[in-house]
Amino acid sequence: MPVERIAKSLLGLYIDEHDDIRTLPNAPTDQGHLSGMLDTDEMIIWVDRAEARRSPRRKRFTIAHEIGHFRMHVVNAAGVFVDRPQDIAELPGDGGHGDLPELEQREREADAFARELLMPEFLVTEQAHRIGFNLPALAERFEVSVPAIRLRLRLLGLLPKYMT
Repeated sequence: MPVERIAKSLLGLYIDEHDDIRTLPNAPTDQGHLSGMLDTDEMIIWVDRAEARRSPRRKRFTIAHEIGHFRMHVVNAAGVFVDRPQDIAELPGDGGHGDLPELEQREREADAFARELLMPEFLVTEQAHRIGFNLPALAERFEVSVPAIRLRLRLLGLLPKYMT
């Protein structure tokens, strides 16, 4: 899924990288390292430069996560959404959103959005049966990490028991 093109062409969001997102205008300085930030005032998704270089697949997930915030949580397109590495979880503990604080619930919703955007259920199901549950091949196909595709298969009820 071309997440950068989706952000730019369909949503009008510019994507840029920065060495320390905390130093940008409107960014909080009290939350530790930030992996990404959605600045709706400027219509920019900021991504941590070092993280993006180290893992292009992580960068894709961060962008998809920020798109999730933009589509689900932004009212009147104003403000910033910041995300620490632990907020952008390719590997959440569970899918439940029951009694979570609002901020944590929004983060999990953005993670779920990112998983669906990068690994759509119908394509994952089709490819998993075609490739034969070869996790590295599936991860390559969807440009995600092996743990991320494993989780997606598990959440969809597709991961064979011998692979859990």
